Amino acid sequence: MPIVTHEDAIELAKLDVEVAQLFTKLAHRINSLGSQEKKLGDMYQSYGKDLQEYQRKLRDKSKQMDVLSREDHSGVDSEDVAECKKKIQDVDDQIKSIEGFYDRLKDLSLQKKGLTKKMEEYSRLIIHNAKIRKRIVLVGLKIEKAKNKMVAAESISNDEDKIKDIEREFERSNKELAKKWEQILEERGEVNEAWKGLKDSIDEFE
Repeated sequence: MPIVTHEDAIELAKLDVEVAQLFTKLAHRINSLGSQEKKLGDMYQSYGKDLQEYQRKLRDKSKQMDVLSREDHSGVDSEDVAECKKKIQDVDDQIKSIEGFYDRLKDLSLQKKGLTKKMEEYSRLIIHNAKIRKRIVLVGLKIEKAKNKMVAAESISNDEDKIKDIEREFERSNKELAKKWEQILEERGEVNEAWKGLKDSIDEFE
């Protein structure tokens, strides 16, 4: 087996920072996608309002046609009225589909905000954890060099106490990381549920 050196531990700390930076980049990308999804939801909401306006005008037309259909020579019969009412119902179904769609789209966008916040917090914790790891290595090296140079035992003892404190801090940091990761998994579950809700809301509509 290869000999593990302090450089290996420092390299791991360096890689942790790089991973954290890329994880933050992913969070920003997800956040950007969520913003675009919200904008799309807003556009569909506006479209839904236009459909409602169109539907109201169709209802006005239907009422007028209904009045005219009672006259024999009006050029409007009961079949025409029924056809217009069918169009009104079709538009009503379309409005309901679109309302469900944009509501779920906005839900997805909101859930992604919660996820990306936790991801950014996790990245910061990783970087903090990497710095602690590096400090442990550097203090450990200092102790090793001091022992080789026959430095006073009191000085070495102080550094040994220091490294114990840092190791305890590292342990706490690892627990925070594990807890934060669990929170990320929970947020991902919420995002997945929002995706399912969005897919379920999609039906045939223009």
